[in-house]
Amino acid sequence: MIEPWRALCQLCNELLAVPGSWWQRITADREAVLRVDEDCIEVRLHGNVLLTVEPRGTGLHCRIAPEYLLLCHPGSRAVLCQEGCAPELAGIASLDDLATRYAHVRRRACRHVDRRRMVQDRIFLRHSCILAVDAPFAPGRIDLVGVSPDGVCTFFFVRRYADADLRMQGPGGVGHRMRQWDEWLHTEGKSLAAVRGLMERSRALAGPQNRRYFRVADNISVSMRTRLLIVDFDHAQRFSGLPGLLSILQDGLDRPLRRDDIICAGDPGNISQGILFDGIRCVGARRL
Repeated sequence: MIEPWRALCQLCNELLAVPGSWWQRITADREAVLRVDEDCIEVRLHGNVLLTVEPRGTGLHCRIAPEYLLLCHPGSRAVLCQEGCAPELAGIASLDDLATRYAHVRRRACRHVDRRRMVQDRIFLRHSCILAVDAPFAPGRIDLVGVSPDGVCTFFFVRRYADADLRMQGPGGVGHRMRQWDEWLHTEGKSLAAVRGLMERSRALAGPQNRRYFRVADNISVSMRTRLLIVDFDHAQRFSGLPGLLSILQDGLDRPLRRDDIICAGDPGNISQGILFDGIRCVGARRL
């Protein structure tokens, strides 16, 4: 039996070849971030999930927030009459309408921005070494999956300086989650199979972002330690609060961190490939 993701990618690839199709319209968006999971394709914009494409019978359908489809203002009021039923709100009702009014849907989806999630998308779009954003694996979701120039696949947590879970001990804290991920990464075969599956699924989906997955060699290795990327801190915090936070993290919130495990960049726009993979070598990594 063919895997759901393989059938889904095949259908999307066929739609991509159709001029003016809704899928072609979405993939033409330079700021769209696509991720192929085992049973769906997720499309993100500015950190927001725009839609999720899923297989349905011999075709496919999209799950999308209903407020993105409204053509009227979301704060407008409908008029109810005693004699009749409530009028239907004007909205997008089909995938063809979605292609026609994509700019409208896009504006709705980007009205509210989660800064941390937007930083994830920004790093993905800027660096072709990033393979996936907010990717689901056995321990949960990981913010970034990237491959270093030496061919080492590395898992990243991304946090803003003000995020409370940076300073939290126990379940829910970043240190606790990083320890859970490290235990999974050391489990023989599981992390390798998961990365191999991510690469295979991503290569099956045609489009502008497809090239980044073919640039990566098949014999990459997987780092056995997750990394923490801290962003969005100002000049004053760098010289006062940041050293204290780093010492707390390094002393151990559920997992003692080495200096190489923590990356600090105040402005996400200044994050380079060298910063992301500083100190990463094939030593201590498991070959794929």
